[in-house]
Parts: sequence; C-alpha cells; structure tokens
Amino acid sequence: MRRIAYLLLFSCLFLLQSCFEIIETVFLKNDGSGNFQLVVNLSKSKTKLNSIIKMQTINGHDVPSKGDIKYRITEIEKAVAKTPGLSAVKTSVDFDNYIATISCNFNKVSQLNAAVKNVYDKENGKLKGVEKTYDYDAASNTFSRINKFSIQDDYKKLSNADKEVFATANYTSIYKFEATVAAASNKGTQISPSKKATMLKQNALDIITEKKSVENKITLTNK
Repeated sequence: MRRIAYLLLFSCLFLLQSCFEIIETVFLKNDGSGNFQLVVNLSKSKTKLNSIIKMQTINGHDVPSKGDIKYRITEIEKAVAKTPGLSAVKTSVDFDNYIATISCNFNKVSQLNAAVKNVYDKENGKLKGVEKTYDYDAASNTFSRINKFSIQDDYKKLSNADKEVFATANYTSIYKFEATVAAASNKGTQISPSKKATMLKQNALDIITEKKSVENKITLTNK
C-alpha cells in the first residue's frame, strides 16, 4: 500500500481514507524551462476528514496528526529542493479545506525526473520505472508524459475498504505552453480553444487497473 501512497506523493493524506483529486500542472516555455505544480485536493470530504483526524485508527491504519502530515510534506519539499536546476520549491497544506500543494520552477524537464526519483528514493527505496516521468524533445517539438511502471499488483493487495478510496478519485493533468498545441496522442485529451493548453481528466481507479493511461505525447508548433 505504501507504494501507491507515495505515487500520490502525500501518503499521510492518502491514509485519511477519503475522496480526493490530484491535479498535475506543467507550464512549459519554448526554451524548455517552466513551472510544475501538484495539488492533492480532499476538500469535497472535509467534513468527514474533520471527524477522522480526531480518531487514532481507521480501517486498521494509524490516522496521522496534522503535525505528521506537515512533517511528511516538509520532507518531500527537502527531497525536491536538493535537485539541481530546480528553484522556488514550495509546499503548503490547508487544513481548513484539506488541500496540499507542491510547486517549483525548472530549467530543464529532465530536472523534474530527477526530483521525482529523489522523492521515491528517499521515501520508498528503489523503485523501477521512475527514472523518466517527463520528456521534452526540442528537435521534434514534443512534450511527453511517461508512465513505465505498474501499481496494479499493489492495488490488488489492498483491503476492500482501502480500495474504495480510489472509486471516486480523479487524476487531472494540465499542460500549458508558450507554443501552440498541434496534437495529443492520448484520445482523452482536451485542447483549449487557444491551443495553448491541454487537459486530461481520468478516474484514478481506471489508471491503477490500466484501463486508461496518463501517458501522452503532445506535439507543439511555434507557428
């Protein structure tokens, strides 16, 4: 279960057992630099969470305190901040609405890959398939979201109560560009009217069970 939790980056929030949405946003400039933001939003369940956080355990799991959650997020921030090329690394957690955020600026897309690997290495040891999460090929003018590992087996090991967490959870990826979007390989992708952004929203369970994929190759044009 911990591998799934760390895939979402905020294991303590996962253990609170509630409906959530993950929003991944990348803004890519023409020179390959940009900004990254990841938001874990549990606001739809804040009434339930206000009750749960007062408990000691739920479904056999220890309920983390607000201090535990803040500590975990701070440790993630430290792991990301040590990545060369990244700057303005910030994390925040809003306990009124149960929203956690991490953001940073990058000089190269490859630095995001290094940051993801740093988090996995620190929190979960060696995990195959996290070496490359994003790619930007300036020659072909393409930005790619990559997923080379599966967590389906880990999901199968969860209790039914834990599995319910993912039933209504959503994962949304939003990619914004200075260049114009010409095409996207993932059929579920919506391209904005300005053709400067894409959005892909999927049910987390569909991703885990591999019915759908977060992988996407976005072709850009400067015209």
